[in-house]
Amino acid sequence: MKSFLISVLGDDKPGLVDGLSEIILGNNGDWIESRMSSFEGKFAGILKVNVPSNNAEKLKKELVSSSLGLQIACEETSPSQQGDFKSYNIELIGQNHVGIINKLTHVLADELQSNVEELKTEIIDASMSGEELFKAQITLHLPITMDENLVRDKLEQIADEMMVEIYSYESDN
Repeated sequence: MKSFLISVLGDDKPGLVDGLSEIILGNNGDWIESRMSSFEGKFAGILKVNVPSNNAEKLKKELVSSSLGLQIACEETSPSQQGDFKSYNIELIGQNHVGIINKLTHVLADELQSNVEELKTEIIDASMSGEELFKAQITLHLPITMDENLVRDKLEQIADEMMVEIYSYESDN
């Protein structure tokens, strides 16, 4: 059995997921996990697939040469050797301005040695004022030895500097 991480990008239209699933099923593949969305007429996705070893090359060839109109990249994966970590969730809400994610992720990576496991961002309307607010939800992997007080102090510091609200909590792995 081989595992693949597949990314897809192209013009959105009906039948894209169905077409992908047909190719995967036709190679006895098992659709394990995915994240897919449509943005401004474009379709983007990432998925994990397990396929019998003897079908691996055929799956890759059929995906890349499909008539779905998608740019498709297919990479074989192996189990991660990340070591011990703890999961941590962050939610940021504040007025949108250039550089929010860059400033936040710089602190997370450089000062807290964290790895972004998942990132979701969006612009939302403020309930009372109607202003546009930037919202980010981030799941991190932090070193198991990282002091939670240091994490909170760094997040409070960055929230003050950027004039945003940051909520955080450790989650179950």
